[in-house]
Amino acid sequence: MEGPVTPLTIGPGGPLTLDQYDELASEGVIDTVVCATPDPYGRLMGKRLTPRSFRALALDGDGVRASAYLFATDIEMEPMNLPVADASNGWADFRMVPDLATMRRIPWEPHAVIVLCDAYEEQSQRPVAVAPRSILKAQLARAAGYDLEFRFASEIEFYLATAPDAGADGTAVENIARTSRHRMDYSILQSAQDEWFIRLVRNGLDRFGIPVESSKTEWGLGQQEITIEHAPALIMADYHTLFKHFVKQLAAAAGMTASFMAKPGIDEIGSSCHIHASLWSKAAGEPLDWEPAAPGHLSERFGQFVAGQITYARELGLLWAPTVNSYKRYLPNNFAGTALVVGHDNRSCGFRLVGEGPAFRVENRIPGADVNPYHAFAATIVAGLAGIDHGLPAPDVYRGDAYSDATLACMTTTMHESIQEFRHSGLARKAFGDEVHGHLAAFSAAELAWFEHATVTDWEVSRYFGRI
Repeated sequence: MEGPVTPLTIGPGGPLTLDQYDELASEGVIDTVVCATPDPYGRLMGKRLTPRSFRALALDGDGVRASAYLFATDIEMEPMNLPVADASNGWADFRMVPDLATMRRIPWEPHAVIVLCDAYEEQSQRPVAVAPRSILKAQLARAAGYDLEFRFASEIEFYLATAPDAGADGTAVENIARTSRHRMDYSILQSAQDEWFIRLVRNGLDRFGIPVESSKTEWGLGQQEITIEHAPALIMADYHTLFKHFVKQLAAAAGMTASFMAKPGIDEIGSSCHIHASLWSKAAGEPLDWEPAAPGHLSERFGQFVAGQITYARELGLLWAPTVNSYKRYLPNNFAGTALVVGHDNRSCGFRLVGEGPAFRVENRIPGADVNPYHAFAATIVAGLAGIDHGLPAPDVYRGDAYSDATLACMTTTMHESIQEFRHSGLARKAFGDEVHGHLAAFSAAELAWFEHATVTDWEVSRYFGRI
């Protein structure tokens, strides 16, 4: 009898066609199908099915049922009673319909495959508009009218703690043991010490079908960064979501905890998710960003796209900074972009031009590791298309220390401010539509209310309990 898969064991993996899946299932090699869809936090939710039930429900039927409250629940799984799922509609079901292009064999679960699903209303062929995948796909459909394809790459950082469920008991971050005791950014010595786990992640994900570019230790104690090769927007959002899910799963299997919290401690560096974006011609399949003779080398259309990012960052920034904790990263000289300017290879700016020729792109340094990629990419597209629609001139390339320049406009610094900007944004309402715009604003407001009105922090007790 086979024992459980150990953290050091990886087997066959990678994308599967339906015919390949059918063959493996008929041979008994595959006995589990994970059907999953991302929730508003970017977590994967769904069910595990037998091949027989997957065939009956998802392939021959109209989809796997689940409650739409998954799109209207907080991180503690408390229903928020938003219109998509509340008492008035009985927290009705939706249908998870598999996107078979995403089917993959899981290398560390040798008898399982996973397939990402789109969310559809139970009694119609209409997508659930507020589902994260639906939100991004709606903006990609808009972009198709511009003959544009957006390619993205997520540069994801996270912390590794050496105990399972670290932080779940409220332990202060300084008391959570992590995989390094010294700051060892880019250190090959520290990466060698972590390699027993990071190698599993790097090579396992590559075998899984997510093309990993590189890994490195980061500045924080126990902090890691793994970069993924660029891909079209929806594919990259799927890569990003699967990456986070399986890093957490593999860490748990190894008796550790992986945290994608944006700012785990005020004296610790935050975890970023720098988003690299480029424009391509959908018809010709060619990049559109680089213009050798133009100022800053920005082509006219790419200049408009970047200008849109800068101009509408405050209105759409809620989707780049979605939690109360997101805003704790925004400290000077902490490598979190806040100044709404673009610089060439300048990490003090909110936006950074990187590469040259076909590799030329813009890096958004505002998002943290807690970002939902479907929402973040959708906001990027909305901002960029607005820049193109309004013919915004290419921004000047900033030189100098943007952190110390008090004349520059900056990203919102609190979640309350971001919600207000988003709620009153005519661009957000028009681009996302009333249903999605209202849902995203209400969802974020409910999240903020838990912090502002239903929580007493350790800081408040320490500061006031015996002294005021």
